[in-house]
Amino acid sequence: MSFTLPRRSLLAGSAALGVLTSASLTGCGGSGPAATVSGSGEFPTYTRYAGVTPDLEGTEDGIPPAFFTYPDSPTKAIEGTPGDGEPVTLMAQSSEPIPPSMDQNKYWQELNDRIGSEFQIAITPANDYDAKFATVMTGDDLPDIFQVSRGANSVPQMLQAKAVDLSEHLSGDAIANYPMLANIPTESWQNVMLDGKIMAVPIPRGVMQCTILYQRQDLLDSLGIDSGPKNFEELLDLATEVTDERGNVWAFTSAPGNYIQQMLAVPNVWSYEGGELTRSYEHPQMKEALEATRKVVEAGVVVPDSFASNSAQYKQWFMAGTAYFTGDSYSAWPAYLALGKADDFALSAIDMVGFDGGRGALWRRSPTHSIVALNKSSAERTETLLSIMNWLAAPFGTEEYLFRKFGVDGVHYEMDGGDPVPNPETQGELYLGQQYIADAPMVLYHPGSEQGIRREHEHMLAVIPESVPDPTEGMYSETDTRKGGQISKAVSAMMDEIVQGRRPVADFDTAVADWKAAGGDAIRDEYLALLAGEK
Repeated sequence: MSFTLPRRSLLAGSAALGVLTSASLTGCGGSGPAATVSGSGEFPTYTRYAGVTPDLEGTEDGIPPAFFTYPDSPTKAIEGTPGDGEPVTLMAQSSEPIPPSMDQNKYWQELNDRIGSEFQIAITPANDYDAKFATVMTGDDLPDIFQVSRGANSVPQMLQAKAVDLSEHLSGDAIANYPMLANIPTESWQNVMLDGKIMAVPIPRGVMQCTILYQRQDLLDSLGIDSGPKNFEELLDLATEVTDERGNVWAFTSAPGNYIQQMLAVPNVWSYEGGELTRSYEHPQMKEALEATRKVVEAGVVVPDSFASNSAQYKQWFMAGTAYFTGDSYSAWPAYLALGKADDFALSAIDMVGFDGGRGALWRRSPTHSIVALNKSSAERTETLLSIMNWLAAPFGTEEYLFRKFGVDGVHYEMDGGDPVPNPETQGELYLGQQYIADAPMVLYHPGSEQGIRREHEHMLAVIPESVPDPTEGMYSETDTRKGGQISKAVSAMMDEIVQGRRPVADFDTAVADWKAAGGDAIRDEYLALLAGEK
């Protein structure tokens, strides 16, 4: 068995558990037999936190539980403080503005008090984290706790050399000493196993990273459209119906290529059948998907500036009503609900239908956002550091979670009808990146949006059970890490040219051949060697 660090550009889910191996990954392009497992290979025993009852239950397929309000009288899940009184150095990314310094930050000060150790956090913008991590690695200046860069090279070798082996503390029933970490589902722990040893703690995301096609339900309701498309032709008809070029209103914020590929059962990055590993680019239906996407663009139902824009602009168009449909992850659902200020704002998502009818198959993304390791130089503090991570992973409904996510009552938020309402003037104090040190499994929750949460949960129930994983999610390819993103850019560029009508679909074959020669076949060979080791 085998497995990997979540890839930056190819996040994908896994149906099978595995163990990341290192012996076969010593060269940039080489491959070989899977390494002999040297650890026990035993995953932590999963024990779901039962201290809070959701309004809508989660499922064994990974659909999260849903809550319409924050639970009354949040439970204090952990007694005492996990720290040892000594400072703890940490390094993690942040996608938010840099917060006020510790001496000017009431949240940071309160966090230190509740932890029982001063958090000395090196906060780095997410876009700069790969470079920062490489610099710290080169200088051998890792902190006590560090988030592993998703762009890091030679991750197995790095973990072996720099990280604490956590197996004796977390494998099997040993994790019971850290019950909040035991609440992390087993599928996320696959991303921290190396030669049978637990080398890090995962940041779980479950199915929340799956990308869906959102729709402005309120705008559709205003047109009397009360049923969704059942196939591609109906999708195109709907897009044509809602587009009003003179009114500067379009169907899609961007060309829905990924959705159309899923309608046609194009693989989730790779497919593995009969001992053969096939990249999505090589799938017979890929060129049909490109032709269909080009048909959508030619119909004039996509915002004209979409190919020169980015996801932030797509969000603005979607929220402004400039477009009816946009692609985004499940995790964005609460953010859209928060942005929808109008009383009649309503959000939903298009069902995952097949190209000619029936069912399509949603791509199941990685259950893990990233992984976090402990510095081998801090090994004598392992139990303390794990206790701190355990505290940071206290789940939704607990007192610890309420503080960690919302801050201090009366300072960073006010309670309104049982829900915490953030104070925009002090919210920036919370942006320490602590959710990338340790975190609880995600739930479905947004204050005051019961209908929106119900719709998200219902959509998941309809599509997640049939979702398709990437068979290589549990594996590490050094060539993919070093070159995969780079060589895929040329293929993506060709796809953009084709769907905009600038190149014929036949030219896609040349792009795929170039990808194979530039490293695609080497990536395939490395994954095949690991897949063979699973048998």
